[in-house]
Amino acid sequence: MQHFVEDIYLKGHKQAVLLLHSFTSNAKEMHYLAKMLHSKGYTSYAPNLAGHGASPEQLFASSMEHVGEHSRQAVQFLIDEKYEAITVIGQSLGGVLGIRLANEFHEVKALCIISSPVLERPVEGLEQRVVYYSKRYLQNRGSSEQELQKFLDDHFPRPAEKMIALQQFIVETGKQLHLLKQPLFLAKGMQDEPVFHQSIDLIEKTAVSNVITKKHYDNSGHLITLGKERQLLTEDIIRFIEGIEKGTV
Repeated sequence: MQHFVEDIYLKGHKQAVLLLHSFTSNAKEMHYLAKMLHSKGYTSYAPNLAGHGASPEQLFASSMEHVGEHSRQAVQFLIDEKYEAITVIGQSLGGVLGIRLANEFHEVKALCIISSPVLERPVEGLEQRVVYYSKRYLQNRGSSEQELQKFLDDHFPRPAEKMIALQQFIVETGKQLHLLKQPLFLAKGMQDEPVFHQSIDLIEKTAVSNVITKKHYDNSGHLITLGKERQLLTEDIIRFIEGIEKGTV
């Protein structure tokens, strides 16, 4: 039996917000934030990126080209829905995609980047994310330890070119930071790994945006939208978006 996560699309009466989740995750990662933004009148759209929100096999079959194209289609969907001002909120890989989208679409008027890497990370660490995701999926499906081990033996290690493609997608995105002109909201969890702290600091230093708001979350790790400070993060993001609309930030 396959387990699929639904995309989130909550229509409001204000501008649209596109919420992009992290690598190996799904739209549920953005559910609380999307719901709270919608309560303030914003249209919230949190799609499952290509290969995500379903089985590990579907993740394995996807590529960074698929993921990147899917993120562009998400922006185009909102444009087709007649939204001329879009804020992109991306967590980890979602923020990496957000940087590219902000540089490609003039409809992206603001960008919120949460725990996103723009510096090179070891491919071993990326593969461990895929292993963890696969184990969690199979355990939630009720697989036995024997079935779990057979799956891991059959599917790992992953082809090196897949992990390298993800690594290089991130590094190449880091070369686009000097093009960022939109208002930026930057968030880092202080219990996260140093590479993510360094990446957020580099974005702040390199972007040419006139408005940059950076926030630290002392009790948070990598996925702040799912952590104990998710409410604080959400309040900060809403204040940032409303401030841009009113011209007070």
